[in-house]
Amino acid sequence: MAHKIEKPHDMVLSTEGTEWHKLATHLPMIGDAEVAPMLFPIVESPAFVMIDGVQTALEDYKVLVADHRGVRPDLSGSDALVPLHIPKSGYKVISNREIWDTMQSALRDLDCKVTSVCTLERGKKFAISCDIGGSDLVVNKDKFKANLNFVTSHDGTMAQETFDSMIRVVCMNTFQWSRNAAQDKFKVYHTKNAAFALEGLGDLLNAILKGRVEITQIMEYLASHKCDANDALAMAAGYFAMTTDAKDNKLSTRSMNAAKEIARLAANGIGNLGKSLYDLANGATEYWTSGEGVGRTASVASQVYRSQLGSAAEHKRRFIGMLADDEKRETMQSRGREAVRQAALVN
Repeated sequence: MAHKIEKPHDMVLSTEGTEWHKLATHLPMIGDAEVAPMLFPIVESPAFVMIDGVQTALEDYKVLVADHRGVRPDLSGSDALVPLHIPKSGYKVISNREIWDTMQSALRDLDCKVTSVCTLERGKKFAISCDIGGSDLVVNKDKFKANLNFVTSHDGTMAQETFDSMIRVVCMNTFQWSRNAAQDKFKVYHTKNAAFALEGLGDLLNAILKGRVEITQIMEYLASHKCDANDALAMAAGYFAMTTDAKDNKLSTRSMNAAKEIARLAANGIGNLGKSLYDLANGATEYWTSGEGVGRTASVASQVYRSQLGSAAEHKRRFIGMLADDEKRETMQSRGREAVRQAALVN
């Protein structure tokens, strides 16, 4: 279970559908009433251990337990009390309720829509994804959706974090991938003197909006640079030469076929004209989203997983990053031309 959604304790709510794992509850909107079952109290109690039949207190430690009683009528008895963590006594609990309330307070004046909320690993992880308005980044009439994510853990593995991402959190895979891809983060650590306040969150929101402008500028930059069919093939081949450490720029048949398919999609893919680096970026994105790069014979769920979370997602990020870097793009083109020449000699 790579998604780490452990039923019946974990819940996933989404306004977009049942998600790739088909375990999300699809709702038209997510508000206080819908998220209430995930806002469970966290009980703190002393920690003890049995040694030779004698109960001994563990000094400077405590036990954290998720108490689902009162918020989850479907859970009863021991199922309603779930151990989360045994931290030191100075550990500060930041509850799901605090995060939810802070999110609402911080975004009260924005055109904000919660698009997903989830708990993972039997409540040890919690996440909220929001559309805060201005999230549709438009380049050449193409739209990209950005999300503001609030994530935390109750098992000591991470601080509470708030960050912008192209990935909504709906499972453990998206939880980890969105965190790894984020650059600017607002963090609140689980220390006894940490105030879970809004101080600094405004600066983060400004950085997020600035970052979205920069992303749009990168795409517009790519759209302004010409790229014909020969250049597209050379750069696609160069990408594989650089990322597979091809000796003397000799690509495998598989890599060369992949480069040819990306170049084809740059000219004939969805909405592409084969005229600019933006078309090439779109061709690569299509290849690693719904084409051969995610395996056309694979199941739909498998394709979505690879596209958004696995190696295909990483390839999309790296490819576009190289196209936007003048020096790396020049190297791609140079090595790719040699790779194409080598392939022609073999054939």
